[in-house]
Amino acid sequence: MKFFILMLQTCKCLTSAYFNSDIISMSKVNHAFFALSLAISCLFCTASRTMSQNVEVNFTIREGSSLVRVSGRHSGFGTAEQRKILSFLKSAIGMSELGNRFSGLTLADQTGKTVPYKTVAAGEFMAETDFESWNYVTNIASPINPRASAHVSWLTDGNGILMLDDLLPQMFNASAKVTIDISNGWKIISSENRIGPKTFEVLDIEKAVFVIGTDVREKRFKIGEARLTVTTSGQWLFSDDESAKIVKEIYEEYSKIFGANPDENLQISLMPFPQSGIPVGTWEAETRGNSVVIVSADMPFKTQSMQRLREQLRHEIFHLWLPNGVNLSGNYDWFYEGFALYQSLKTGVSLNQIRFEDFLDTLSRAINIDASQTHRLSLIEASKNRWSGDDTQIYARGMLVAFLCDLSILRESNGKRSVADIFRTLYASHKPPNSVTDANTAIITAFESYPSLTEVVQRYVRGSQKIDFTSELEAVGITNESVSAQVNLRLKAKLNGNQRMLLDKLGYNNWRKLTRKP
Repeated sequence: MKFFILMLQTCKCLTSAYFNSDIISMSKVNHAFFALSLAISCLFCTASRTMSQNVEVNFTIREGSSLVRVSGRHSGFGTAEQRKILSFLKSAIGMSELGNRFSGLTLADQTGKTVPYKTVAAGEFMAETDFESWNYVTNIASPINPRASAHVSWLTDGNGILMLDDLLPQMFNASAKVTIDISNGWKIISSENRIGPKTFEVLDIEKAVFVIGTDVREKRFKIGEARLTVTTSGQWLFSDDESAKIVKEIYEEYSKIFGANPDENLQISLMPFPQSGIPVGTWEAETRGNSVVIVSADMPFKTQSMQRLREQLRHEIFHLWLPNGVNLSGNYDWFYEGFALYQSLKTGVSLNQIRFEDFLDTLSRAINIDASQTHRLSLIEASKNRWSGDDTQIYARGMLVAFLCDLSILRESNGKRSVADIFRTLYASHKPPNSVTDANTAIITAFESYPSLTEVVQRYVRGSQKIDFTSELEAVGITNESVSAQVNLRLKAKLNGNQRMLLDKLGYNNWRKLTRKP
């Protein structure tokens, strides 16, 4: 999933091409495919991700090898027929054929007797009888495609990432007791509950992430009731203290917007690419559960390096709340990606990390991207086709709808409310233990509490019309100084009092405030 290659940079000094994919566990590509009869396929689908049971797993990792020995035992789930199926995740961003990584499988029943099985496809197995324990080896060498580096497990001589979802069979949507038997001198860091030196209590296998390595540094701090761990490996132009400070600043800003912490334990990890020769400024990221993983190549200069880190963190930390912190279902990438991009910009202005001109320049580029679309879709329809190459359209259009919503709410409320109120309402109404709700229904319901957004929903969320900012931009004192038919948003030379007030709510005067403590 390419992330606006060079198109939506938020700072003019950042000129290196990069890609970014921030995906949550609910958005995985090509969930397990089982090439058997329709009946067995349906049976597998019923068993997969629906059963809850306890699992005990042991990972054995030895320094100098990318092979991981996995042994485990489950306490039983589903029917006897369902317990005959063993299937692994097939693909992830940047990497297909994940099933080829597994070998040497042995299965056993509750008495320890070996259970025969047949291989249906790579990573797909059918046992003759139900089994209780298993052993296999998985090779998690660095992926060939750098894009996969933030989305799958991998291991080098010095560090690695363990994502349990691609290491364990897919039928286990479960809690687990996980032991990582690793060489002395290697650290294991995770937001999961540590119950022993190398043993963890995992509440959700699909979301669990472990960072391991010999050169993994930690910075820990508490914000309200939330405990944050910032892990860093490799060498960067900024210090560990500087990166932790940026995390703290951005997290605090979002916690104010949402009015709560998304979880008690949160982890943000910054790692270099495991591959060599990656162009400067290239990065990939994934926010899975309550863990953020950023895999990046550093920039040429420190100011660029820190600006890139701020940009990465503003986007990824937002996802700890939306969508990861809510029980919303369905395809709504237009909202949690597009609105995250917009709020990232606005937060950057608020924290004096970018200028208001950068804010307008990025929105101008998004408008030009959206205007260039020849096959325009509603945002709801576009989200259904995200993996068909329409992600750029979704991001650009989603960001612009967020901007339009913000302007409309600010104007309607005379500056007293903003798009942040929608975030706060959605989070409060749909965070656990609230039941799972269709996301698009919930979002549109939240929009409909603002009369000024009725037309936005009909024209751009449900509809596919070209976005018209004319009246909203005029109200806030922004004009289009087009160059070669390209939109170029700029402030008007003369502003009235109401325009100044609304611009202030967008953060226009923040960059002028030099009294912010360093």
